[in-house]
Amino acid sequence: MIKIIGDNKGQASAELILVTVVFLVISMSFVNLISGEMDKTQTGELGQARVLGEKIAETINTAYINGKGYSANLDLPDSFDYKVYVNNSGYINMEYNNQNITIKLIPVNSTDSTILYSGKNYIVNNSNGNITFTEYN
Repeated sequence: MIKIIGDNKGQASAELILVTVVFLVISMSFVNLISGEMDKTQTGELGQARVLGEKIAETINTAYINGKGYSANLDLPDSFDYKVYVNNSGYINMEYNNQNITIKLIPVNSTDSTILYSGKNYIVNNSNGNITFTEYN
């Protein structure tokens, strides 16, 4: 049998438990800190996607308001990966990082639902009150 020096009253066991508890508390603090920073980063990126969606909506609304024959260029950045769904019911749905952002448009007629991709350039055209999208380089 192995005898630990100074273990007559369970002192070594108590010290081991205390060290383990302190280690767990410190570890959990780091996990919470890292998790909080990741949440802030994701919130910032989601805000960036929202701002981009508002810019797209503004371009579509401008083309709609200015009437037949008006067109505007829409250059989408590729700084992060997203998809934009412009549906014919007057909404934009931004899909970013498995989250959706919905932005209402002025009552707008779109020829049909359209998907816009990051890093692409489009011409937004008002063709007799219908909004169309044409990709260009």
